[in-house]
Amino acid sequence: MARRPKGLFATLRDAYRAWRRSKHDGDQEAGTGTADQDGTGSSPVVPRKDAFVRSRPQEEPLLLPARDDVFSFQAFPTLHWTSQTMSQDMLKTRVQQHEETAREELLRVAWPAARECDPADAVAAENAVNAKLSTEGNWCFEDAEGLIRCTPQVRVRVDPDLRKHVLPHHLKELTLKETQRLGVIRAERARTLTEAWLDVISRLELMGELDAHQRRLLVPFAATFADPDFRAVMEGLRHQRRTSVDALVAALKGARGDHQEAGLFEFADAYDKALSAFCREMGVGPFSWVEDAVAADGTDR
Repeated sequence: MARRPKGLFATLRDAYRAWRRSKHDGDQEAGTGTADQDGTGSSPVVPRKDAFVRSRPQEEPLLLPARDDVFSFQAFPTLHWTSQTMSQDMLKTRVQQHEETAREELLRVAWPAARECDPADAVAAENAVNAKLSTEGNWCFEDAEGLIRCTPQVRVRVDPDLRKHVLPHHLKELTLKETQRLGVIRAERARTLTEAWLDVISRLELMGELDAHQRRLLVPFAATFADPDFRAVMEGLRHQRRTSVDALVAALKGARGDHQEAGLFEFADAYDKALSAFCREMGVGPFSWVEDAVAADGTDR
């Protein structure tokens, strides 16, 4: 039986498939083919992947001037090369002829962007340069083997002289931050331990809840168990307060005695009440002036 000749549509379809196979890689493993719409069982067309090569970074960085032209940023470019017509090995060989031109073009585009940035802000310079390259840094090179596309990126560091200058200041800043952090920890620890020892002392003395005056008296003793440095500070504070208290107590005693000698007993009584209240508030015995004047055996000191 004679085979029916193909129509025009079938002929054009076969020609289109032949053209697609000539433009793309269609090789696949055996047994992976699937039937297409006309039932011929041909394998699906797989497009060719672009070849990709990354240039090795140079040891010497590109120098980009910072604001005021005193310091320069160090730029370390990375060049990404792609091609749709070459193999990776061929692309790796061909890009060597275009690397110098690409670096010169990168320097031209990045120069004005870096010049707007503060010399101490390498992050801002890196972002500014890469933003500029994203719009003006997609270059194509016409090669004998086909078209090559170059896409650059940069990493930026500050000027070594500027880094050397600011390094001691940054180290001091870090030291201050760590000192503050440790100081906060020690202060919180001293506070917690002091509160714990105050609770112990109040329970042993059957005081119950401590008021402000009792806390003022007992904190120096509780600080002894909390922290040596805290103890020294609280002892100094107690000594300073006691010196001021003794001076004020002496003044009140003198005023009371002077008014008694002058017969102004109402004023003397007012000073006596003020002296007693002040002594109780500050933790000083209300009749300590008697104890200071008379010894334990009843003789005058």
